[in-house]
Amino acid sequence: MNHNQNIQQDKLYNNAALPVRTKSEVNFLILPYFSLDKNANVNRRIEFKEMQQRGNETYETVWTVIPHPDFGLPRDFERRLQRAVEHSLSLVPRPISNPVSLPSFRELARMMGVSCSGQFVEKVKDGFAAMMMTGIMSKRSYYNKSKKAWMEEGFHLYDKIVFKGEKISESCSAEHNHAYFTNAYLDNLNALYVRPLDFEYLKSLRPVASRLYEILGVKFYGHRDFIQYKYSTLCRLLPLAQQKKLARARQQLDGSHEDLKQTGFLSCYAWSPMQRVNDDWYVRYEPGERFFREIETLEVAAPASYGEPLPNQGIEIQTTTVELHSSPDDACKSNNEENTSGPDSLWPVFSGVVKKYPEFDLINQDREWFQQRIQRDTAWHSLNLAEEIRNWGDWLDIEHRKKSRQEGNKFPQSNFRGSLISWLKHSLKSVIKEEDHYLATSEQGRKGWDLPSDYPIDIM
Repeated sequence: MNHNQNIQQDKLYNNAALPVRTKSEVNFLILPYFSLDKNANVNRRIEFKEMQQRGNETYETVWTVIPHPDFGLPRDFERRLQRAVEHSLSLVPRPISNPVSLPSFRELARMMGVSCSGQFVEKVKDGFAAMMMTGIMSKRSYYNKSKKAWMEEGFHLYDKIVFKGEKISESCSAEHNHAYFTNAYLDNLNALYVRPLDFEYLKSLRPVASRLYEILGVKFYGHRDFIQYKYSTLCRLLPLAQQKKLARARQQLDGSHEDLKQTGFLSCYAWSPMQRVNDDWYVRYEPGERFFREIETLEVAAPASYGEPLPNQGIEIQTTTVELHSSPDDACKSNNEENTSGPDSLWPVFSGVVKKYPEFDLINQDREWFQQRIQRDTAWHSLNLAEEIRNWGDWLDIEHRKKSRQEGNKFPQSNFRGSLISWLKHSLKSVIKEEDHYLATSEQGRKGWDLPSDYPIDIM
């Protein structure tokens, strides 16, 4: 970017006409990078692992954030600083290339809603240094849209930062603040692999609510009815320390849930138990009017402005629900719709669970066994089989993670048939006893963490 372009950009900053929407890169919205836990050790790395099925293969994806011992992990201040930088980049024509001109300290302060003091300037410099020195290792977890590839390498978000007045060479000093981003990040900005955020709304929220807005804003694109996370998964994505008691977990998150609900981004949220698990729960979210207003604005503007295709809204998710009563204030309302899925729809659910694990060998005879022993067996008619199979899959996932960490576990060695039968028998007993803490006929829907991080949401 030449000197005249920098002058023109400064004029754009100074006219106070920055766009309401901030184009934030999707990977750094979904994956954990900024530590929100004030009590956490900032020198301890963040690691997020999950099993993802892509095509006919299942992979373990790993995202690791490695702090520099002198700076620690980026925190909430750095997250808000990065959103301000992305806000400024929303003005820059594509393609963006290195070096990228950054706002002045005064403009950063204005965008972040704080005063530009000497302390703020030093905090910004330290924040950029922390992000520049923080390493990232991606094992099929970071998606480069322009190359249509999952990265398997190490990198930094910022490769280099040059502040105004610093020496570029012996005879030349920088006239502006500049950044050199990793190429994959710029590739995604130029490919419009971004989620438009309401910048003023983002700034108005407290840290955890603001972070939930980032994550849920991406996921709601593919799940317009509702999405559901495991509480443990949410803790790894935010990231926050996981609590062992429901009361503590709700104390940790419900203030932020209420912020999002009262401002209209959520219509409701609800906690529900996980069968056979005492220290983890499901958290269900339904989008509110604010989200749908954002979508309406963006979908109207996208074709005329960019000509980009709208995201695929035909993802099949079940919307049959029952009330998940955690308390009268946060229980989501039932749609009271009948589940119209045909009998053949159960096999993909079952086979999809089994194929995730190399310990299991799914053969042709298994389909006939499944039809006779599961689908057509009247013993299970009082159960919602699709939901029970999904819950069984969740349990397998938990036990398999324990097995991978060489902890005590109950993951079946190979007999997945017997494991499913045992699960259904236990669930049937629960129905007969009419246990209040578990609604066996509930249709939980597709989980938020099932949506791949390369979901096409490039609408501007």
